[in-house]
Parts: sequence; structure tokens; C-alpha cells
Amino acid sequence: MIYVIADDLTGSSDTGVQFAKRGYKTVVAITPDNAHPGVSEDMDVYVIDTETRDEETRAARAKLKRILKGLHIRRHEIVYKKVDSTLRGSIGVEIEELMTHLGRDLCIFTPTLAPYGRITIGGYLVVQGEVLGHSKYYTGKLEPGEASYIPLLLRQQTKLPIARVDLKDVAKGVESIAQKLNELYENGAKIVVIDATNETHLHDIFESSLHFEGSIVYAGSAGLAEHIRHEEGFREREPCAIKLSHGPYLVLFASRHPIIQMQIAHLKKRMRCYELVIEVGKIPSNIERMKDLYTEECVGALNDNMHVVIHTDPAGTEEKNTIERVMHEHKIGLRELELQIRQFLGELVSHILYRHKLMNIILSGGDTALGVCNALQIKRLEIIDELLPGIPISRAQFKDRKLQLITKAGGFGEIDTLYRLMDKLKNTREKALNQ
Repeated sequence: MIYVIADDLTGSSDTGVQFAKRGYKTVVAITPDNAHPGVSEDMDVYVIDTETRDEETRAARAKLKRILKGLHIRRHEIVYKKVDSTLRGSIGVEIEELMTHLGRDLCIFTPTLAPYGRITIGGYLVVQGEVLGHSKYYTGKLEPGEASYIPLLLRQQTKLPIARVDLKDVAKGVESIAQKLNELYENGAKIVVIDATNETHLHDIFESSLHFEGSIVYAGSAGLAEHIRHEEGFREREPCAIKLSHGPYLVLFASRHPIIQMQIAHLKKRMRCYELVIEVGKIPSNIERMKDLYTEECVGALNDNMHVVIHTDPAGTEEKNTIERVMHEHKIGLRELELQIRQFLGELVSHILYRHKLMNIILSGGDTALGVCNALQIKRLEIIDELLPGIPISRAQFKDRKLQLITKAGGFGEIDTLYRLMDKLKNTREKALNQ
């Protein structure tokens, strides 16, 4: 068994799909209450969504500890700690807890995700040509250089000794990396941050780990996961087929990332869509009325065979002022408001599904995906395939039907990503129908 420990739902899926697309039967357990479904013998990869990314460090540690106690991970089984490709969350804390609970000797760490411009050089995370601290993805308070240097970030959260393998050693190949890993471990290192800028480097990092005689926890984004394999006991399988479906798609975004608006605008120019903008400022005081009104609008558009795109108010000064006003009026913090929005969107999707036989839903952002799954009482996903790099399609049971959920991180993708996802689904269906 391969175990993947991820701190949000989109991260769980975009990492799990790296195994599913190679024929590994991969299941994601959605565990907001820490009560994950059991492991079954026909699984190859078990992904646990811990929902700890937004937790305070002490709470994240306690939650992960409870989850690990419910699992029975053996020494020879692979454990992969999925981290956010822009280093959000309590990464050092969770790695330390995994290492301690499992008694593993070494953690191999690289957040490189080359298809999305995340690479590791000199121990720094570079995102689309800029160090993380200077990129649009960083929202923390550290000085940009400090925010970008991975060992420094980890040292703020763990006392485990940290070392590095430089790009010049990685570029020399498997034997060079393996030699450095053994040297660093013998000198007391417990977490080794390894530079990587492409798929060859990631492949060589995993291959080098097979020459390490001790036990390992792997940590990284979906990039390194693509190269992880178990050497024993796995059956060759054909990846699951995407189920053919007619009718429109439902798209749901709650991310405030600027790329979202560009993706929606690009889609609307090329496909017949109905756009519903959720007025965040009205949610705390008009929840039921808004749900009823929005449900009517969306079902009407779906019945007219239009794709429906639902998203919250776009980011900007006006939206920021609205959020601050709502927080002040209702005496709630930002995270509490975000959770209310998540619950509202999930319940809205539930209302729509009870009135329309939708099969395909695209969800952007871990909070959004979790809110929908909670509202639909979906506790597990079976990952089918990867539609675009890092963007999986999964199957879930809802009442008497199977849903296909496409999940992507909020900041992922280019302007045409949403269109390409929907076009690929459409072309997959049409190609199958014509065979």
C-alpha cells in the first residue's frame, strides 16, 4: 500500500491522480471529522485528506496524530506527505509528526512542480520565474527572501535537522544524489531538501532513494508523486474509463485568485454559459432566500442546456471592503466567513442536484471542493484519470447516481484551462460515441 497524507482536498486529488493514471487503484478519504473509511484489499493507494492546511500548528499536529493512530502503516509501505506547491500550511509540523509516529529515518523533500512553473534551486522555491516571496502566490508576512528559502521555512516549524542537496549534485544523476543522501544522514540530517527543475531530476531523486538503507518519508507536491512507485505486490490495471454523459456541466469557483476571472471570461467566449455571481455580503443574513433564488436561476439555465458557472464576487477593492463590512457587522473573522461561504456553496450545489440530473461538476479550490462533498455526504472519491497536468477527474456516489468531479487548486492553470477541461470532457465523450 502507498499512503498519501494531504492537507486539503484538491491536493489529495491532484497527487492521487499521479498514481491512478498509471493504473494504481486510488481512493481519497475525505476526513473533516477524522473518521476516515477503512482501507480495503483492492486499493493500491490510499489518500487521506486531513484538512489541516488552515489549522493552527498545534491543532494540525493533534489532528494528524489522531488520524495516524487510526491507520496501521507498516515499515515497508510508502508514505508520501503531499505539500502545497507554494508551501502553505504547517509543513514542518506535519513532517515531524509523521517521522515521529512512523519512526522513519529520513524525509526527502522537494516541492517542484515543473508543469506549473514551480522549481527548486539553491533551496529556494521559484514560482513562474520569481522566488516565492515575490510571486503573486505569497500572502505571508516574511521578507521575500526568507519566505522563499525552504530550509528556513521548515526550521520555523520543526526542530528536526535539515540539510540540502544542491542542483549541481542532482544534475549528476542517481548515484550522486544517493551518495549525498547517505552522507547527510550519517551527519545527522532528518529532512533533506533537494533541488529539482524538471522531471528527470524528480525521477532521479526517487531512484536514488532506493539506494538508501533506512526508512523514508517522501514529501513534495504532485510533481515528485508522479515518480513514486512501489516495487512489490501491485497488479497492472487499466485506468478507469471516464463515463459518457450528456448535458451541461456545473462549474464552481470560490477562489479570489485573479486567474479565475480570466478563465471564466475565456470560457464564456467559447461556450454557451450562464454566469452566476454570488454576492458574498448577503450570505450571512439571507442564506435561505439566496439559496432558493440561485437554485431557480441555475436549474433554469441547465434545463436550457447551458453550462452554469458559479463564482463569488471577483477580487478587488470593492470586494475587500464588502468582506470587511460583513465581518464587522456580524462580528466574525475571515476564516469563519470563508467557512460560511463554503457551506453555502455546498448546499447550493446539493439543491441543484436534487432538481437536475447533472453528472459532471468542476470544482476549483480545496475549500470549495470540500464544501460540496460535505453537503452531498461524499466521504470518498475514486480517482479516474488526469484531464490536464495536476487536474484529476474522480468518481463519487451521490444518492442513486455516480458523479464525476473535476478538482483543481484555485490558483492553478492558464487563461484557457477551464475551457480546455470542458472541451476535453466533451471531446472524450464524442470520440467514444463515434467509435
